[in-house]
Amino acid sequence: MKNFKTLLLITLMSSFCLTAQNKNTKKADKQFARFEFVKAAESYNDLVEDGKADAYVYGQLAESYYNIFNTEAAERWYAKALETSEKPEMVYKYSQMLKANGKYEASNQQMEKFASMRPADNRAIAFRKNPNYLPKILEQGKKFNVQNADFNSTQSDFGGTMHDGKLYITSGRNDSRKNYGWNDQPYLDIYTIVKNSDSTYQEATLANDKINTRFHEGLVSFTPDGKTMYFSRESYFEKDYQKDSLSSTRFSQLYLFKATKLGEDWDMVENLTINSQNYSVKNPSVSPDGQTLYFASNMPGGFGDFDIYKAAINTDGTLGTPENLGQKVNTEGQEMFPYISSNNTLYFSSNGHLGLGGLDVFYTKDIDGKLAPVRNVGIPINSNADDFAFIMDEEAGQGFVSSNREGGKGSDDIYEFKKLQPLFDVLISATVLDDKTREPISGASVTLFDEEGNKVVSKLTNEDGIAEFIVEAEKDSELEVVMDGFDSKKVPVEGTTEEENNIQVSLDPIEVLITPVNIVLAPIFFEFDQSNITAQAAFELDKLVQIMTKYPELVIHATSHTDARGPEAYNAGLSERRAKTTVQYVISKGIDESRISGTGKGESEPKIDCSAGCTKEQHAENRRSEFLIVSGAPMTE
Repeated sequence: MKNFKTLLLITLMSSFCLTAQNKNTKKADKQFARFEFVKAAESYNDLVEDGKADAYVYGQLAESYYNIFNTEAAERWYAKALETSEKPEMVYKYSQMLKANGKYEASNQQMEKFASMRPADNRAIAFRKNPNYLPKILEQGKKFNVQNADFNSTQSDFGGTMHDGKLYITSGRNDSRKNYGWNDQPYLDIYTIVKNSDSTYQEATLANDKINTRFHEGLVSFTPDGKTMYFSRESYFEKDYQKDSLSSTRFSQLYLFKATKLGEDWDMVENLTINSQNYSVKNPSVSPDGQTLYFASNMPGGFGDFDIYKAAINTDGTLGTPENLGQKVNTEGQEMFPYISSNNTLYFSSNGHLGLGGLDVFYTKDIDGKLAPVRNVGIPINSNADDFAFIMDEEAGQGFVSSNREGGKGSDDIYEFKKLQPLFDVLISATVLDDKTREPISGASVTLFDEEGNKVVSKLTNEDGIAEFIVEAEKDSELEVVMDGFDSKKVPVEGTTEEENNIQVSLDPIEVLITPVNIVLAPIFFEFDQSNITAQAAFELDKLVQIMTKYPELVIHATSHTDARGPEAYNAGLSERRAKTTVQYVISKGIDESRISGTGKGESEPKIDCSAGCTKEQHAENRRSEFLIVSGAPMTE
């Protein structure tokens, strides 16, 4: 019985919402029907204050504010209306108002609801394909989640290259090896660890004796076809070393080798031609296309101790001449452990670039033959200890980094990580100037929009006329600059990988828009077959409001024009609705209704005669709004 009562109540409420127009709403409904949305909102608000409101009134209030782009009020009343009504289109509009107000998570929730209500709607389909399209809140801080891996030993463990479901690491856990003097731990070997389907790991297994020797073996890297493995090994195995004549101490180098996959194991180990008794070559990393080998070396001609080099991998498997990556990457210190990822981002460790202490992980990228600025990956990947052997699956956003930071199990430990935020950040520094005086403008509102047109954040310029934003690299954006007394501007900002993107925006006095006969605004665009004010239209109309506020004697008549496509009577009606909505928006901003009027001209006064046909661009020129000065024209220079 209780369930029946609830169902009955819902049914009654739904019916009531559909037929809620009554004598109480007659005045407001009439104003709404005449596109007098400001007055309609006032009348609906009076009903709310008198306790005579219901879901219909709340919905009409929301629609009134929606049409004049009062996003905060529209959001409030859509939320109220949706407490007792679940109309899909209202849910959609509510999500748009939430987004306009910067409430991205709440907007996504409403879009998900809308998509479930209308799954075949193209807007729903587009959202389902890319539900995370809203801008991320960009802030400095931790971009990775880092955890000590379960498979670490009490000895030195580092590396972490996945291949054929196995993780290849380098470890000193083999107690059967003799210890070496550096840290009194066993010589390093290459191990494989099988990764289970639940992301846990099996016990580490020693690679075969074709790979491991009684000397040190280091990091590995694989060609894209999986048939060749590059790895490092001490030159003692090749009986290559130098002997100090005084102390009789033997000094080895680190060499690079390659092994070939035969069946299920590795064999046919070869010494690479770039090796030399005079210097070390280590830390191999094969490029995603398999055509380049990156490595670290202290060969003569470098910029510091160890530098990062690359060499072409020829079609016959031989290597070309090593090429130093230059001073943008290499410093007077040590640059080692290069890793070239699937999107050609180069990660490496260095103690020469500014960091947190010891070796830090850095990154750069080749853009059209030029390396982007080198940047520190930041915490928690980096610490005040040595952080190295960074390897990441760019698609999955996860990988491994090695470190000797405090809290580990051994002297070097492997840490698993998951990327939480985009790694590439760019500082946009926008300077706003008075175009006439070239002086900075303080207090200007600068709003950042992402490449999808979503509002990210607004800031006021400081005393130097500067507002700064952090954005993801290589992503286009847009700045909207507004200041009282000046013509507002929208400035596209092209994505870049430079650390700073300095943008200068010069604003003209608002009077540049005033002619003796009219106010010249950019084209006012409406959605197809719609008459509500869009964000773009509001941006332009706010300039008109600013001028009319500054010059209180100014009286304006707005005309709305369509192109000649479509029935003449329909175009006349559409332009009339658009003209009235335009007028209502201006009134909603505080301009007295006696100072602004509007008329729809339809296709009767084309700017371009299309009787013999027009291009798409010419039709667009005919679709326009004009703002004619009736009286009170200001005296301008």
